[in-house]
Amino acid sequence: MWMFLAKLCTFLVSLSVATYFLPLLWLHWFCKPQDLKRKYGATWALVTGASQGIGRAIAVKLASQGLHVVLVAIDDDQLETTKRQLKAEFPNQQFRSVGVDLSVDPQVYMKKIVEATQDIVVQIVFNNAGYLSMGFFRQHDIEKLIGNLECNALSAIRISHHFMKQMIENGCPGCICFTASAVSFLPSPFASMYGASKALLSHFASSLAVEARDNNIDVVAVHPSYTRTNLYANTPKLFILNLLDRFAATPEQVADVLIQSVGRVILRDTGGYAFITKLVSRVVDIGVVTYFMMICRKLLPEYRAFSKRN
Repeated sequence: MWMFLAKLCTFLVSLSVATYFLPLLWLHWFCKPQDLKRKYGATWALVTGASQGIGRAIAVKLASQGLHVVLVAIDDDQLETTKRQLKAEFPNQQFRSVGVDLSVDPQVYMKKIVEATQDIVVQIVFNNAGYLSMGFFRQHDIEKLIGNLECNALSAIRISHHFMKQMIENGCPGCICFTASAVSFLPSPFASMYGASKALLSHFASSLAVEARDNNIDVVAVHPSYTRTNLYANTPKLFILNLLDRFAATPEQVADVLIQSVGRVILRDTGGYAFITKLVSRVVDIGVVTYFMMICRKLLPEYRAFSKRN
């Protein structure tokens, strides 16, 4: 009996690991970079969080493929600087900037996005915008927490809903892409809203992919590990962040993974942190992981740093 259970457990663990790594190896060894303009016969793409970091890298790569790009980001000098730089680098492409705050009233930002795109057909959507707010859940104003959720996840859902309907009405193929995060694989205390919002994106993407199949719309969510962007600019210089920074990917590398993955897989992990935490979540019950973190919470540098706040 015990021998049978041991063999069964070995088989299940092996199956879990194999079904995780085989698609990754297939993508790495056999899938070449792809041209999304040619793949979907598209003219326009839209990228949120496009003024810097991963979003800017995505916009650059799309423009290099001959696509015109709608740049959605906070209405500041950085957005206009990015637009000006892209115009100089790609003089044959068109760029439209939409300055909005995706963490506030959705009626306001959706109105601006809809108005800016009403005369074009957007077939490629990259939902990339998001920000990280760290600390104990109780230490944040509830409206700011809801704003974080709005920016990281709900805005992506609203934008996807609008452009998916537009693609279907026009009979156009296309893709909807999400920048999620490897943080969502395990509990993320002291960044609870960030982890939860990214987990929402992953689950939403996997469900939407099934629905969108009949309409020739591909859906993908990528889970990057630590990436060198301004996401962590306003966070404390914690040991774990300093450690991860040594192995961090560049925005350009994440953008390459996103574009390579579209239409080939639904969920894609990238980076060592993502691989390790995903395997832990597949092998060890998440409740056990959570309980272990509860017991060891006071040993975490984040706990010591944030518990000093009121």
